[in-house]
Amino acid sequence: MNYSSKTLCVAFCACAVFLTSCATTTLTTVWKDEAFHGKIKKIVVVGAFRKPAARNLFEDEFARQLKAHGVEAIASYTLVPINELPEKDLLMAKIRETGADAALVTRMVDKKTVESYVPGEVYVVPYSYRRWGPYFDYIYTPGYMVREEYAYAETNIYETNTQQLIWSAMSSTLLSGDKQDLIKSFVSTMVGKMAEDKLIP
Repeated sequence: MNYSSKTLCVAFCACAVFLTSCATTTLTTVWKDEAFHGKIKKIVVVGAFRKPAARNLFEDEFARQLKAHGVEAIASYTLVPINELPEKDLLMAKIRETGADAALVTRMVDKKTVESYVPGEVYVVPYSYRRWGPYFDYIYTPGYMVREEYAYAETNIYETNTQQLIWSAMSSTLLSGDKQDLIKSFVSTMVGKMAEDKLIP
């Protein structure tokens, strides 16, 4: 096998490893109040984050994806200043003024760094059949250590009239890549599960 073929094969193998380790959000536990019936038509989204920019991005993306499901969604920063998150009672009063059926609140509960070892692998590469020679060659990719940071979040949905919890999800997100892409992935996972649990259309 010539040098360029070997280089191409190594690049392909590296790409495959990268694609299998892309950032994802995983739901660890989900609870739904089975006494709650009907679908949410209007909801206020609250991102309980310290950084205003993160709250802005999060609430806008959640509102956008919920609207795509036919739900009227309002970012809470449009009700209260982006640089402050009021006490629960004041925020709930603002939410009720909108006539929303429910309030969705997401907060970070933990962050953890995990180290793991990825063992090396051997790939069998066929030779070209244009000339006589060995039919196979082997390429070895050495093992390496990986440090991954995970964020653990809790997402709760409350009915505004009773303030009762009707849905809750704990999730784990691998913090790798662009912040906006991570938020989109997180929200997509949550909205998908909400639709699956028949909370929204």
